[in-house]
Amino acid sequence: MRKIVNDHRLIYKCCSLYYEDNLGQSQIADYLGISKSSVSRMLQMGREFGIVEIKVHHVNQYMYDDLERELMEKYRLRDVIVAESSPLDSKEDRITKLNERAADYLDRLLKDGDYVGVSVGSTLRNIAHTSLECGKRNCTFVPIVGGLGTDEVQSGQVAEAFARKFGGKHIPFFSPAVFSNERLMQEFLKEDSVNYIFDYFKKLNTVISGISRMSSGNLSHLTIERLGFVTEEMAARYAAQGAAANLVLRFIDGEGNAEAFDEFNSRVAAISMEQYRKTANRLLVTGGAGKKEVIKA
Repeated sequence: MRKIVNDHRLIYKCCSLYYEDNLGQSQIADYLGISKSSVSRMLQMGREFGIVEIKVHHVNQYMYDDLERELMEKYRLRDVIVAESSPLDSKEDRITKLNERAADYLDRLLKDGDYVGVSVGSTLRNIAHTSLECGKRNCTFVPIVGGLGTDEVQSGQVAEAFARKFGGKHIPFFSPAVFSNERLMQEFLKEDSVNYIFDYFKKLNTVISGISRMSSGNLSHLTIERLGFVTEEMAARYAAQGAAANLVLRFIDGEGNAEAFDEFNSRVAAISMEQYRKTANRLLVTGGAGKKEVIKA
């Protein structure tokens, strides 16, 4: 006797009732006089035999799903989000779309009780100020880089803006970002009024940062130069040494290595790169074709 699950006519009837008439599996089982498990199996076979073809129609913000999957597999990443763009978009349009996609992703990722580290820069500031409405939750936002002053791209100001955007509180980090020498920095960071920040670094679930690209040693248009963290002369010297980008205020080369720039990196008051790597979710937000090599690094 031929099994009913191999009856193509019955498989077609089952699929038609389910997908076209919107009947539930139990209703189909009663209607056809078969078991619910047989209905489930025939719905699966309907897809295998090509009787049913399921297609997801992508809205614009999900139109790069194949590219995202390719990047995830190639670089062993947990997730990749590619913001939509058009040749007709202005630079402002592209930045707005990037900010909205980042804010939307964070709105889905962050939850009550999370400790979130934020870096310095205009990219994160823009995310915090996007017009996209986000739900409120009880997170703790922690600046992972020192920085005194009221400039809204400073890590502390970014942490405060994120707390307003996503809900929760922010923790201050009362320290300069870059010291004149490492020994002075180490002594300063031992003070009770500032060393509490390292306990927060250990609690982080997520860290969020942008990345600055070096171009022929010219950083004049970038945050790290504008805030006085580096001079044009320093930038040219690090570029000659192979610096390709700046991540969490540390210079790295095209392979992602930082050792060649210890002269500067060792004087940065920030989360250690070891602690950064230990954080479960490490988010990098950036855009532009010119960034592809530094993103890879």
